[in-house]
Amino acid sequence: DQANSLAQTGVHPPINSLLDALTFRLARLVAVNDRVGSIKFKETHGLSLNEWRVLGLTSAMSPATISAIRKVLVMDKGQLSRVVARLTDKGMIRSRPASDDARSVELVLTEKGEVLHAEVLKFTAERNDKVVEGLTPEECCEFLRILQKITAHNEKLSALAGLLE
Repeated sequence: DQANSLAQTGVHPPINSLLDALTFRLARLVAVNDRVGSIKFKETHGLSLNEWRVLGLTSAMSPATISAIRKVLVMDKGQLSRVVARLTDKGMIRSRPASDDARSVELVLTEKGEVLHAEVLKFTAERNDKVVEGLTPEECCEFLRILQKITAHNEKLSALAGLLE
């Protein structure tokens, strides 16, 4: 049929059902890991996954503007604002006017946030080792390289379509 022949003309292998689609497979991997991760992060560190992601990006991009974090997470402004407020209330981060543009807000970790970040980053590394333990180190590096290539391509497509800010 026409839908089946269209699926076979591109780079992606034929899609005969939703289960064959790369985007579905990636979404399922994320869903499985988010479910386990959300429970573990809450139990072990008292953080939601979104709180951890904002805390981690604040450290990685330090000082991190809210707009830069939002762009990386592709997160709604209101949702990000609520996560930032919770982390601020917990004493993990603080906000200040950006050094290069006072109209922009940047986030930095507090001392308490730095301690928690170090603990949770170690926990994240251990979890990620479990996720990829069925791969060789070379396969893992290749998977991450390809994932970055696909992500960059899709960010470009989304930006061209005006879907990313």
